[in-house]
Order: sequence, then structure tokens, then C-alpha cells
Amino acid sequence: MKLHPEEVALARAYDRELPFEGLTDEQMRLILDRGRALFHWFKAHPRLHLAFGTVTLVTIFALDWFLLVPLPAWLLGEQPSTVRTLASAVLVGGLHSWLMYSLSVYSMHEAAAHRLVFPPNGPITRVLHVVSANLARIAASEPKQYATSHMIHHAKFGTEHDAEFLNFVKPRRYWPTFLPLAFDINYTDFIVHRPLEWTRDRLLSAPFAIPYQGLFAWYAWTHFGWLFTVVAFAIILPHVGFFADRLRQFTEHNLMPLENKNGSRSFGVGFWGLFVGGGPWGSPCHWEHHLVPSVPWYQQLALHRYVVSLLTPAQRRQFLIEPVIGFPKLWWRLVRETKEFAARQREQERAGVS
Repeated sequence: MKLHPEEVALARAYDRELPFEGLTDEQMRLILDRGRALFHWFKAHPRLHLAFGTVTLVTIFALDWFLLVPLPAWLLGEQPSTVRTLASAVLVGGLHSWLMYSLSVYSMHEAAAHRLVFPPNGPITRVLHVVSANLARIAASEPKQYATSHMIHHAKFGTEHDAEFLNFVKPRRYWPTFLPLAFDINYTDFIVHRPLEWTRDRLLSAPFAIPYQGLFAWYAWTHFGWLFTVVAFAIILPHVGFFADRLRQFTEHNLMPLENKNGSRSFGVGFWGLFVGGGPWGSPCHWEHHLVPSVPWYQQLALHRYVVSLLTPAQRRQFLIEPVIGFPKLWWRLVRETKEFAARQREQERAGVS
């Protein structure tokens, strides 16, 4: 993701005008105390933590096998119609695409960037860490570049040095991510799962992705037919998970203060939080992750419940989303307000020049 100086300037101008009730010093003290307690528990129970990581990965791959082998057979039956084949392919391909997005978030963010899936403290866990940090390549993602950018994002949040600056994203840069095959084609630089150019590490993902996706595609072709395979793997797979990822990054930090403790939202563990966050092991509680980045995903969920209990009604409206329709409302507000604010700034600049 490239830094756009005009978006940094717009974010600073918006931040100066933003009426915002941030966390108090007392709230931060309580949150950090709870975060330290969770961190110490995680460090004191390494075997249990390794079991959580193992179960999570086994669950992801078991679900993917179920989606791509038994489920289509059950949905299609013995003599499926064209309509039934298309509907089944869209459903299966969409779920598979989202699960690959879920795996990418877990592998790139939790493993490659924060080294929390299998902390590399010994010879066995070092091997497990390397494996977990590269599983995102199965979904054609590049974890090495992501990890570097993401850690800069934490260290330089909200500044011109932030490698994932997201506090003001113009819709015109965001819309092209919904074009066909935007996952692989540079219609825009608003992407984080891969570098914009072809690098050695990006090419390295091919030997992971092609055999995994190709094996299941071959199975689908031989058992469910060409129409199902083309729709599920060539049309749906490259889009659904990527679109969910773009929804997440457009809404996590956009139009929030330019500081770590108040600069993110938390979608929670409802439908929208799990969908755009990539599952419970993804980023549904992104604000809590910025507050205490050293704890793994399952403790972020626990921290979320504690943080919510400390918030005032005004803070809840700022940091959280309403149930059911909260995310669509937030998304539309961000689209509308970023566009309107950028237009007002242009008019003020013209008036100043004239």
C-alpha cells in the first residue's frame, strides 16, 4: 500500500475538527493492567497456547475440506440442474474464498507479523512458526512484505511513515478494488496482501497456492463438472474473501484520531465482526489489538468484553458498531463523509488561493 500525502493531509485536517471522547488515563491504566494479566497467562501456559494454535489450523483446513468435498456432493445430488449447479458453485466458492481470507489473516497477521501462533522459542516451535507464517501463501498472499509493513503500522501509526496509513481513504482509491480480479491486478494500490510489483517472495507463493487450489479444482472438475469448477474457483474464489478484506481495511481506521489508543474501531464477534474480520482468529477486535498487541487472538476477544464494560455511551458509539445494521451504516457514512470532507477541503484551498 502506497502512502498518499494528500490523504495524510486530509486525515490531519479532519482530526483537528473531530469532536471525540478518547480513552481517559484511568481507562487506559485498567486496560493495560488487564492486558498484562492476559499476556502473563499466555506466557505461563505455552503448551495450552500451542494447542490453541494447532486446533485453529486443523479447524480451518477441516472446514475447507468439508466445503470442497462432501458439501458440493450433498448440494448437487445425482442429476443437478444448471441453476442448482450455479447456486451451489457460488455458495461453495464464496465460503471457500472467505475461509482462505480467514487463513491469510491468521497466518500473515497473527503468525508472520506478531509471531504469536507458534512463538519460535525452541527448535520445534521455530519450524512450526515458519510453517504457520507461510500458510497465507496457499491463498496467494505474501506474508513477508505484510509483516514488515504491519509492524511499521504499529510503530508509526497515523504518521506519514505509517506503512498502512488508513485514517483517511478516498473512495476513488477504494472503488477499483471491487473490479474483477483486483486481487491480482493493480487497478489501485489499496491492497496489503501482496506487493504491487512481482517480487521473489510474491512468486514464492505460487508453489503453495497452485498445488492446493489445483488439487481441489481437479477434484471438483472430475466429480462436479466443469461449470461448477469454473464458477467456484475461477470466478468466485478470487473475489469474495478479497472484498471482505477491503471492507475491513476501509472501515477499521478511517476517520478516526491519529493515535494508537483511539485510532481504531472494534467490530466485535457478531456477524459483521467475524465476516469482515476473517473469523474469531482474524481481526474482529482490531482496536483491542492496537491497545495490547502482544496478546493472541483468543485473548483479544476476552479483552474486548472487558474494554466494552469500561466505555461511556459516547465512546461506544465511536469505537463500536450497532448490532445487525451497524456495519453497513458505518461503511456508508465513511464513503459519504470522506468524499464530502475532501470536497470541502478543495473548495477552501481554492478560496484561499483566490
